[in-house]
Amino acid sequence: MKRFQQFFFSILFTFSLVTCALAASDLSARLQTEIDGLKKDIESLRGPALMGAADRLTGAGLSDPALYAAVEAKTRLLISEHAASPKDKVIAEELNSIIRALGSMSPNSREVFAGLVETSTSRGVRERAHRLPAQLDWYVRRNSIMQKPDFYLPGQDLMTHRYLNLLASGDAALGRWALEELDRRGGAEPVVYTKMREILEQEKGAIKDAVHLDYLAWICKLLGRYDAANSTELLKSIQNDSRNDKFFKKLKKYAKV
Repeated sequence: MKRFQQFFFSILFTFSLVTCALAASDLSARLQTEIDGLKKDIESLRGPALMGAADRLTGAGLSDPALYAAVEAKTRLLISEHAASPKDKVIAEELNSIIRALGSMSPNSREVFAGLVETSTSRGVRERAHRLPAQLDWYVRRNSIMQKPDFYLPGQDLMTHRYLNLLASGDAALGRWALEELDRRGGAEPVVYTKMREILEQEKGAIKDAVHLDYLAWICKLLGRYDAANSTELLKSIQNDSRNDKFFKKLKKYAKV
């Protein structure tokens, strides 16, 4: 019997290793496809299409060197065009989006932002270039968490394990960012809502501070918006809870279905 158990667990362990290897291979291939597609878009698109690609890149949490080089080249092109046509609002809007994508990928562009603060005629570009340096280290941390493969399953949307990584991080600010990105993209796969419900259930009775409250309020809003069929009971339980904690009383305002 003992030998059989050892053999059985050996088979399970081997199967687990093979499954993990296949998942890692699948993720690597899909990640490269995503990177290649974004690189092509950044290099070739203009106007609203370019801005959309830049926003998707910012939200994806990627730090690939070849993709970064493409974003940096487009940034320098747009800076040159912006200098030549300072009143062109479309170029300014493109530049505003692309420098955010650049900053989200690496902290190596501080000089670019400093130059724009000094020279740009666009208030929006100057303000973003001014704010970005303080956010660069945060982006590095965010990206490292987002790209962990722990929650990845073959066939999932690539953003799913990234959302789950951020939600599982225990950092309310990172979690809120994940929820904002989810909302910008118009929703997520069911497993993300399941995790959101788990967090809300576990943390609603012990809200630590205003940042934590804001995070849980976002969970309430998005569950009501995208997953009401599965979240109504939980949201109603918050509405009907009579506890007097000041943070909880504020949370109740967002638990609507």
